[in-house]
Amino acid sequence: MHVLTLFLCMSCRSVYIVYTLLGDICVYVVGKDEYDELALAEVIFAVTASVKDVCAKAPTERVFLDKYGKICLCLDEIVWQGMLENTDKDRVRRLARLKPLTEG
Repeated sequence: MHVLTLFLCMSCRSVYIVYTLLGDICVYVVGKDEYDELALAEVIFAVTASVKDVCAKAPTERVFLDKYGKICLCLDEIVWQGMLENTDKDRVRRLARLKPLTEG
């Protein structure tokens, strides 16, 4: 029920797009074939939970950019090479801690 009120889904030629606003940030997730709107809703829940966890709240643009490296590590744990890996927020947090944050 929460998905229906927060996320807007559209289907166009077997390509699914799910998006939501998270503070000042708009998050889009795109998939096809087995990644329909239900699977993408699960992905977007994991992404928003991880971003809120890293930023300690719904992010502003400035906070998002300040925490960008850590957010990218979390995204890498959720989706790897186009495949859904992890959706559990606590597991994503643990795995992201294992990777060094490099600047460059």
